[in-house]
Amino acid sequence: MPSFYTAALVGSMVLLASQVQGFLDRTQVTPASFSVEEPPAARVAAPARAHLDVAKADDFEIVLERSGFDLNNIRGGSDLVPAVYLASLPGDLGSLDQIKRKKQLFFSAVLPLVLRANEKVARERVRLIRFQDRVLDGAQLRPVEREWLLELADRYGLDAAGAEIDSVLFATLLPKVDEIPVSLALAQAAVESGWGASRFARNGNALFGQRAWTEKAGIVPKERASGEKHVVRKYDSLLGSVASYVHNLNSHPSYRDFRLRRAALRTAGRALDGNVLAGGLLSYAEIGQAYVDTLRLVITKNRLSDFDGAVLERSLVTVSG
Repeated sequence: MPSFYTAALVGSMVLLASQVQGFLDRTQVTPASFSVEEPPAARVAAPARAHLDVAKADDFEIVLERSGFDLNNIRGGSDLVPAVYLASLPGDLGSLDQIKRKKQLFFSAVLPLVLRANEKVARERVRLIRFQDRVLDGAQLRPVEREWLLELADRYGLDAAGAEIDSVLFATLLPKVDEIPVSLALAQAAVESGWGASRFARNGNALFGQRAWTEKAGIVPKERASGEKHVVRKYDSLLGSVASYVHNLNSHPSYRDFRLRRAALRTAGRALDGNVLAGGLLSYAEIGQAYVDTLRLVITKNRLSDFDGAVLERSLVTVSG
């Protein structure tokens, strides 16, 4: 986003963080990122069947209670995360006055979606490592396996046409095909969407402020400077926004440092750490380090690292507004 409002927005958020309890509970008008864009990942549709109306926060709280969704127990590791997938955020979420309630509902809405998007990538990574081990042992992949691998390479921006299936291909792909720390994804969603209050989140299911370059693909920022063409990309569902965000961090050249830091943690046998990997997102916003500091403060203030080991339940609760 243009620096004249991005810098002011996140700069003020960092200042408030050092002075005000409950920091970052304000809403924001525009996302903080300038959102260098992927080509978009393949669209991930929200589950199609709608069972309950969650147009309001009160309705969502009923869904959470009936599903046994308890953030405190999830934090402590005693509960799995019920697979409650909202198509859109409750319409009144951003206007709630009770800060703790707003945060609880926001994290409850976004957490299962992040876990679901991460699970998809994790399955691909497991399969990729299995294929790598076979190839390095001298085995040949079957045609259907080779086709899957080359399609994966193409999706992550590699030139798959005529590519050799060798150690170089796997070494290039593996740092890209990996999960995003849940704590980091939750923090970015909160900052970029103003805790669900931004009109991009409300009207376009856009949690991460990613850009597009055609009017029909998104929502025009009110502060867009004359002559600029970008819009904030809109999505059919919240899951589409989360999946696109994950793919963006995993594929765009601007986030190479993020991926290198993540690969280093993997090599060292360490768990993925949102605070550490936030340092690889200097390019996500024009103000660079101030944005990274903001994310780290959101992670710390809200104890979001508690969710990095969260696991989804396998039963499915499908909800749309």
